[in-house]
Amino acid sequence: MKKLLLIVLCTLFIVSCSNKKTVVVSGKIAGGNPMERIEIVEMSGVATLPIANFGVDAQGNFSDTIQIPKNGVYTLSYGGNYGTVYLKGGENIRLSGNAGGFPRELTVEGDSKNNTFLQKTQAYLDNYFSKINQDIITQDEPKFLGQLKKFKSDLNKEMDNLAKSTGADSDVVKWKKDELDVNLLGISGQYAIMHGQVTNKPNFKVTQAYKDFQKELKGNEEAKIKTYPSYRNFVLSTIGQDFQTYAMKNQKPGVTTTEQFINYMKGQKDYSQVVKDYLTAFVATSMDMQPQQGNLDKLSKILDENIKDSDVKAGLKKVEEAIYGLKIGASAPSVDFIDVNGKKVPSSSFNGKPTLIMFYASWNPYVAESVVPMAKELTNTYKSKMNIAYVSMDDNTAAFKKSAVALLTGLDGQKLYAKGGLKSNAAQKFALYGFKLPSFLILDKDGKVASRTFMNIMDPEFKTAMDKISGITGPAIVPPQMQMQPTPAPAPADSTKVKTEAKAK
Repeated sequence: MKKLLLIVLCTLFIVSCSNKKTVVVSGKIAGGNPMERIEIVEMSGVATLPIANFGVDAQGNFSDTIQIPKNGVYTLSYGGNYGTVYLKGGENIRLSGNAGGFPRELTVEGDSKNNTFLQKTQAYLDNYFSKINQDIITQDEPKFLGQLKKFKSDLNKEMDNLAKSTGADSDVVKWKKDELDVNLLGISGQYAIMHGQVTNKPNFKVTQAYKDFQKELKGNEEAKIKTYPSYRNFVLSTIGQDFQTYAMKNQKPGVTTTEQFINYMKGQKDYSQVVKDYLTAFVATSMDMQPQQGNLDKLSKILDENIKDSDVKAGLKKVEEAIYGLKIGASAPSVDFIDVNGKKVPSSSFNGKPTLIMFYASWNPYVAESVVPMAKELTNTYKSKMNIAYVSMDDNTAAFKKSAVALLTGLDGQKLYAKGGLKSNAAQKFALYGFKLPSFLILDKDGKVASRTFMNIMDPEFKTAMDKISGITGPAIVPPQMQMQPTPAPAPADSTKVKTEAKAK
C-alpha cells in the first residue's frame, strides 16, 4: 500500500513539474545596446508588472528562460518601443529585429506558428480598417449596424483561413476573435456617444437592436473583463458620465475616487461582482494607488473589504508592494546575499544598527551618473550610526564583481549581491523590478522596515527618514550637477544705465 502511494505521489510530482509554464526566449537585436533591457509584461492581469527583465550582449544577442503565469499574449518592450508576443509553456521562440524598431517590428522563429498567426492577422486587420471611410459615424443606425456586422463576418472568416494555413492553436485564435469583438464594442460605443453630436441630433439614442448586437459582442463578459484591459476601458466609458455626476454630488473631503466608485457600483445591478472587482481595481491602480497617496492603509482596507475575487486581491497586493515597498513596521525578509569573495551574508547580520540598503544594477546608467556621487555623501554623513549595504541586482556574479569595483570604489559599506539578480529570492521578497532600480530601503536596528521604498534619493521624505533613524541631522542632498559649482561673478555694471537711473532720482 505504501509503495502504491509513493508511486502515485511521484506521478503527481512529475505531472506538476511538466505543467510549469517555462518558455525559452532568445534572439538577436541588430545594433542592440547592453544598457537597454528587454521586459516582458503580462498585459491582462490587474498588476501588469514585468515577469521578465533581461539584457543583450555587446553583439545584441539575448537568451532567457522565463516562467509565465499562463499561455497568452504578452507585452514586449525594449528601448522605448513596444510590441506583443504569444508565449506558450514548453516552447522555444527566437526573436530578431533592429534596435530602432524592435519589438514593434520583429521576426519570430522557432515555435512560431501562433505568433505567425497573430502577425498575419494584425497585418490583415490594419489593411482592412485603413480602407474604411472615417465618416461612417455619420451613417444612420441601421446602415452603421450593418457595417459592424460585416466587419465581424469578414474578419472572422479571414482569421479562420489564417488559422488553417499557420496551424495556430485554437486558444490564440479565440483570443484574437474576442479581441476583435472588444474593438468593435469600442467602435459601437463611440458611435452611441458621438452620432447625435456630429449629426446635430442631440436626442439620438441607439435602438434595442443596437444594444442586442453589443450584447452579442460582449459574449462572456467575465472572461473579457479578466483578459482585456481595453474591455475595462469600454465598460468605464459607458458609465463615465453617470459616475462623474454621482461623484460631484457625493464629493467629500478625504474620500478617494476609488471609494466613490465602489459606492457608485453598489447601485449598479447589471454587473456581476467579478466585473465590479476588475473595474474597481482598474480605477484604483489608475487614480489612487500612487506614491503620493497619503492614506494607503485606508485605501487598502476599503479595497480588501469590497473586492471578493482572489486573483484581483493578489494583483492589487503586488501593485501595492511594487509602488510602496514593504509594509512599515513589518520584519524585513530573511534572505542571503553574497559578498565579493563569495561569502554568504544573511540579512539578519544587519541587526543591531539601523541599515540603509541601496538596490542597484550596473546596467542602469542613472546609478553611475547621479546616484553614486550622492551615495558617497550619504555614506560619509551616516556611516557612524548606520550600516550601509549596496546590493547588486545584476544578472550574474561576474557583473556584480565588476560593478563593485567600477562603480562603488571609495564608498564605505558592504558590497553585496542578490544571486540571480531580478530572478533572485531577494527580488521577489523585496518586491523589486527593473523600474525600481536603484531604490533605497531603511531598516531599524531590529531588522524591521522603517520606511517606504524610495526610488528618488532627492525625495525630502528620504532625508527625513534617514535623520530620524540615525539621530543625525544631515546636510541637504544635492544633485551632482549642482555640487562644486562656482559662484557666478557679478555682471559688469552698465555705466550708461547707472547714470540714467541717477539722473532720474
